[in-house]
Amino acid sequence: MNARFRLLVFLSLCGLLLNVLLLYWKITDPAHGVVGCGGGGCGEILSSRWSMVWGIPVPAFGVAAYVLLYAALLWRKEAAAAFCFAAIAGAAVWFIFVQTAFLRHYCPWCMAAHGIGCGIALLGLIGDKWDLRFIHGLQAGAAAALCLALAQLYGPVASSHRIDAVSSATAAVPGGIHSRGTGRKITFDDGKKIYDIPALPRIGSADAKQVMVEYFDYRCPACRRMRGYLEALVAKHPVDISILLLPVPLDHECNSALSPMDGGHPGSCQLTKIALAVWRAKPEAFPVLHARLMSDPPMDEAAALEFARELTGSAKLNAAGNDPWIGELIQADIADWVAFSGKTKQLPKLLIRGKRILHGLPSGEADFIRVMEKELGL
Repeated sequence: MNARFRLLVFLSLCGLLLNVLLLYWKITDPAHGVVGCGGGGCGEILSSRWSMVWGIPVPAFGVAAYVLLYAALLWRKEAAAAFCFAAIAGAAVWFIFVQTAFLRHYCPWCMAAHGIGCGIALLGLIGDKWDLRFIHGLQAGAAAALCLALAQLYGPVASSHRIDAVSSATAAVPGGIHSRGTGRKITFDDGKKIYDIPALPRIGSADAKQVMVEYFDYRCPACRRMRGYLEALVAKHPVDISILLLPVPLDHECNSALSPMDGGHPGSCQLTKIALAVWRAKPEAFPVLHARLMSDPPMDEAAALEFARELTGSAKLNAAGNDPWIGELIQADIADWVAFSGKTKQLPKLLIRGKRILHGLPSGEADFIRVMEKELGL
């Protein structure tokens, strides 16, 4: 048994283990990275439309390919091994392209699996005899990788996998700061949550036919991505849809619901207080500040405070910043996040209507708009 063969077997086992790990994460849908910030890190890749092929998780194909490769290597089946070399390498190149061109984000574990796949293919191609059976195996493997890419491009697209019916047992209590005032109210989960629309930060008209509620964090990458989806939805249906924006800082400074092991998003509390102060001081300026805070690159606290002063004036901002309503709203939003989460702590969370709630980042803007239109009957 030469060194090249042993290395191929070792790498095939590494590739198999990585794909098993990714498949487990995909099936169990854990929160990656900072608790609550769904869609960041590998979670953004594993929750995207590119993580499925005809309803089957992509890592399942990886597991099958590496099992076949391992067997082909042990039983000296050159044609089957050649098929795996081409299929694994082709899939690796495709998914590196997807992360670069479409997602513009990389999962380190996925990239490790792709790197192993390319290394296996290189070792396999430089060491075997290129007889007719070997070439046919390569052709079949390349065709399989091409079919996978075409199926993802032109096959059925999975919508978000995180739209659930919230359990009444875990829903937040009604009343409180969210329902103060005499303005128009909306309810969620059979009236177990009540929101006063004019009193709360929002994008879109307070008179819109459908009002949804988003819980988010200003430091959360997935939440920044969701902002674009929500603004596109409101722009497409300006009369029909508006979004209440309720910040949940994942920051130990003001969020005692985070465990000591959670890294959190330092600075999020201060950004939230600045944004809410702008809402209290000058509501019409809030969408401008909100859009800037949710843009990339994210603003630090000093820049956000200076921008807020430009929008409202220092005196009005300082007065609004001392309003106890801000602290009360933050704690109420945190309590809702805990109550609505259950085992799914991801942010953003979007209360749609009735008992329908979306956890985390959806598959993409077009899919999000299509699913929301279906959910809201638009």
